[in-house]
Amino acid sequence: MSHSQKTSQTFDRYDCWRPAYEGYALFAWTVGFGYVTWLYLTHRLPLSWCSILWTLTSAFLIKRSYETLKVLTARASLSGSKLTFMTFEELAKIMRGHPNDLWLGIGFRWWPEHSQKLYELMKLDWTKLLLPKWLSNLLLPNQALPDEAAGLPIIHGVSDIDESIFRPLKNFEGGLCLCGTTQAGKGVYLSHLVAQAIARGDVVIVIDPKHSSRLKDNILHACRACGRDDPLTFHPAFPDTGVRLDPMHSFTNATEIASRIRQAFPPNMDESFANFAWMAVNAIAQGLIALEIRPTLPLIAKYVKLGIYDLLEPLLERHARNYAHHDWQRNYSELREKAGRPPMPSVSDRLMVLVALYETELHHLAPDPAIDGLIEVFRHNREHYSKITASLLPILSMLTTGKLADSLSPSITDPHDTRPVMNLEKVINGGHVLYIGLDSMPNPTVASTLAGIWLADLANIAGRRYNLGLSALNSKRISLFIDEVSNVINVPLIEILNKGAESGIQTTCAMQTIADLAHRMGSVEAAHVVLGNLNNLIALRTKDQMTQNFVVETLGNTYIANQSLTINNRASDNLSPDYHSGLSRQMNTELEPIFPPEFLGKLPNCEAIVQVSAGYIYKTRCPILVNQKG
Repeated sequence: MSHSQKTSQTFDRYDCWRPAYEGYALFAWTVGFGYVTWLYLTHRLPLSWCSILWTLTSAFLIKRSYETLKVLTARASLSGSKLTFMTFEELAKIMRGHPNDLWLGIGFRWWPEHSQKLYELMKLDWTKLLLPKWLSNLLLPNQALPDEAAGLPIIHGVSDIDESIFRPLKNFEGGLCLCGTTQAGKGVYLSHLVAQAIARGDVVIVIDPKHSSRLKDNILHACRACGRDDPLTFHPAFPDTGVRLDPMHSFTNATEIASRIRQAFPPNMDESFANFAWMAVNAIAQGLIALEIRPTLPLIAKYVKLGIYDLLEPLLERHARNYAHHDWQRNYSELREKAGRPPMPSVSDRLMVLVALYETELHHLAPDPAIDGLIEVFRHNREHYSKITASLLPILSMLTTGKLADSLSPSITDPHDTRPVMNLEKVINGGHVLYIGLDSMPNPTVASTLAGIWLADLANIAGRRYNLGLSALNSKRISLFIDEVSNVINVPLIEILNKGAESGIQTTCAMQTIADLAHRMGSVEAAHVVLGNLNNLIALRTKDQMTQNFVVETLGNTYIANQSLTINNRASDNLSPDYHSGLSRQMNTELEPIFPPEFLGKLPNCEAIVQVSAGYIYKTRCPILVNQKG
């Protein structure tokens, strides 16, 4: 029976960890081999007889050596494996042989056999099964896990198989969730996944809210090891370095601009306020486009703050020149009376007259959607409008002041700013690697807003790719990586998770706990909406019970065998020989989690349990990527 066919009903229950009794036989056969050699050297037996005895003793010597080694190796495996290291060049070499696969690390496929062994170890004092460190290090390809290291070594030690694990990229089109507590190795796994995407030649976009210098450096080393251009970088705290990244450059219509700005709205904004704010931004964007001015964040912030009067008046002047009677100004006084009171004292009589002209005559003769939207904002209750702008303006001000404004709304004609001007569509078409650090620790509001705007931009690009029939099969694959996803989750990201695979976007979301995600989304149910769109899972050590329950539910259950042994003796009190004894053995099975939840909090650093959407479960460990081995 092959290893892949073993189940909890066929494995050797305790035999794999028993003392190596075969060692005594091995010693005896070694002595026997030596004794035959002594008989030959002292000429006490002829060569023909010695040859027969050598063959016999050698055969049993090899047999017992194999059996002894098998038992000792099984017990040595319980010592686990210490952290290992891998260079970026070594990873690039591995990926050249597997261009269409994802490397999950080093480990083994998890079968019910391994679940059974882990449950059995829970009943034992497993520390008494460990071999001396020197013997374990002699038998294993890697050194044993040190005593001072976090986690239990027996989790990886339930199998003596330790090999590279690959799965087809097709399995990961449904998104990948990477979860683990602080210092469990989440950054190590994420660096590996990003480096592999770079090695495959994908377009790589990394959104890192906390701006990990280690992740940023790893991306740089991976690009150089794979012969690709250095990554493009953007960070709001260091606007003088990196690239200028315009989130408003690519759009099909003005509603896309408004939808991106909507991501800047405070999450607790009333829905009716949010809808009107969207309508106002959409009207401003349409007005700018009608005047052949490219919408930018500073321009939108300007008209939200000061009002749309300077935008509406030139549009109405042009419309009047094109469609009104040449002598319409004869009715100037009558139109001024129809216009009513101005919304603000600063509004000119000329604008009021033009509004009245459009509303009474031109709207019926030649309606204009851009003017209609602006007039709706113009006529809106000013108190209500002020309340909306009071919530929206602080965020827009953060994005449109100082150096950050130049980075988000670049001017290509500025001779003093030599930073490259980029946008996500240009990044994708050029096949670049882009790292976006968001500086969420000192400024979480701006970080969340920036991520929301860019994710909305990427969602629009995904929609256009989908409409054009572009996917990873006939165009560049886009690998999107988001660290600390609870800091940036929004509706566009959910749309990318839900439908992005059709347009060639493979998304990996890393987080610490589901509780963080639930807090951001407002409820556990909303968090599970996000998790439902992540069909693959890499779970490192986690202490959060909600996260543990999610992982256990994802992995599923298996039947675990439990055995009970009963011995009874009975003797008569009289002198007649009347003695009875009995032994009964009972085995039953119970449905249990395939991976015990309590062990999720005891995984060593950089070790994980992996579930792939194709139904495969693996236990893996991930080497730490280094620029060069010391």
